[in-house]
Amino acid sequence: MNGLLKRVFGSKLTDPSAVVSTPPISIEAGQVYSFKTRPYTEFSPSATGRFAAIKILGINDNYVAVAVLDGIWFEPPTFPEVRTTSIINEHRFAHMGRPAVFGVVRERWKPVSDLDEFKFVGTQPVSRVERSFFDAIVRHAPGSRTSTLFAANHAAEGEWRWSNDREDVVIEVEKKNAKNEAERAAKEERYHTRLSKLTWEQLQSETPFERWSSSPPFPPEEFTNAARSVIRNACDALKELGPKPRRTDVRAVLKNVVIWFNEADEKAGGVIETEEREDICAMLEEMAHVARQKVLVEEIDEWREW
Repeated sequence: MNGLLKRVFGSKLTDPSAVVSTPPISIEAGQVYSFKTRPYTEFSPSATGRFAAIKILGINDNYVAVAVLDGIWFEPPTFPEVRTTSIINEHRFAHMGRPAVFGVVRERWKPVSDLDEFKFVGTQPVSRVERSFFDAIVRHAPGSRTSTLFAANHAAEGEWRWSNDREDVVIEVEKKNAKNEAERAAKEERYHTRLSKLTWEQLQSETPFERWSSSPPFPPEEFTNAARSVIRNACDALKELGPKPRRTDVRAVLKNVVIWFNEADEKAGGVIETEEREDICAMLEEMAHVARQKVLVEEIDEWREW
């Protein structure tokens, strides 16, 4: 009967099993969102002009399970367009065809920053198979995975490029790998020449952000002086923790520094750009190393907003 009605009234007939509604207040299983894809690597063309979509497969207090759908559009997709898609299977590079499904830790659910033009499309039922993906993530079953929401972009854009522009994307990834290797080698050299021998006394004797002395191009003098004061105070606080400080104490100091930069940068109208970002991260890395908690360097990106 429903098929007959569709033939009579066309595609405007609403499927009772699928619901389109106003943008939801909270995320729920079955919701579908579209987003504009970003370049696959920094060496890719700067604008893709493509849109993709994800579906929420399940949610609890700890995780949001996300599936990347296999449609690619050149404008934000409509709900009828999204309804014809399924979960994409990943084949690029070393991938062996597994579904593009992953969990996002609730605390790291940041759609506005991780995906561009994030937009609610509609709500669909969650199938038994889709629910099983969510259950596997919750149980940490073998083969299940977690990531940030940006992984959806990587899967959607990466698979489209693999199918339509494989030679170029291979070259771009080779360039990215070469750059990463050069950066790794530079960090290793920096560790042997500076970090391994660095002390609080040496840090305290130096001027933080010394090259920020000219504005422009660097931040205003008031911002720079305040930033230097924050770093000096943080070094003093870390030194007072002793030669073997607890990780939680070191984390608290470093996180407060990052939060200060978040708030100060916003008040100053966004003065932290690439060079400033590199300098701040390098300073935080040095502080973590001297505090014997270099593992905390990996957490800095989760705290910062610049």
